[in-house]
Amino acid sequence: MAKSSYTHTSYYYGMPDMYMQMGYFPFPTQAAPEAVTGNVLVPYAMSMSMQCRYYLGQTEKIDISGTQGYAALVNPVRSTMQLYINDWYVSNFTDQPVEMQVWFGQARAVTGAKTSSHITSGFVQPSPCPSSQGQIHYSSGGAFPPADGVIASTRILPPMSTINAEKNGHWILAPGTALMFQFPHAEREGGQVLSAIGWWEQPLFR
Repeated sequence: MAKSSYTHTSYYYGMPDMYMQMGYFPFPTQAAPEAVTGNVLVPYAMSMSMQCRYYLGQTEKIDISGTQGYAALVNPVRSTMQLYINDWYVSNFTDQPVEMQVWFGQARAVTGAKTSSHITSGFVQPSPCPSSQGQIHYSSGGAFPPADGVIASTRILPPMSTINAEKNGHWILAPGTALMFQFPHAEREGGQVLSAIGWWEQPLFR
């Protein structure tokens, strides 16, 4: 009988390659597949937003023509929440630099201000999240610096620009305290500024 011209040796001496089908690789140099982790890193601010605890809002434009003004995030004394500042933005609509002071102090020192209605939850859905405990206040005029607080930082806003900072929860407002961006008196015409801020809220007692 003529010998078959097919000389290729079947895998594993003629046995079917069921080992290959099962994912078994007998070669010693074959690298094992890397294990796939099931962990997904979710930013903390996103987690708070999914729980209806993240909020953001802004003031109206604040007139600082020849006077002072301020924008503040206030945590009412009976809120039972702590406010964790995530980020803030301040826009200068004038054609000249504007000094800005970052003030921390007692909420009762923020007086004679308007309350902004431009606040929303970061989780936008047909069934809305509860309203925020934090309040955004703003005003022109008034006495500066207010009592019961401290100026912790001073910035210069370039003309026709916006500056911002991400705090990622490093600034915390307990009930009855406030964060204020104040703009000291200066001789200027047609001056306007606007402030926006994002924060999340967590119960004081858990």
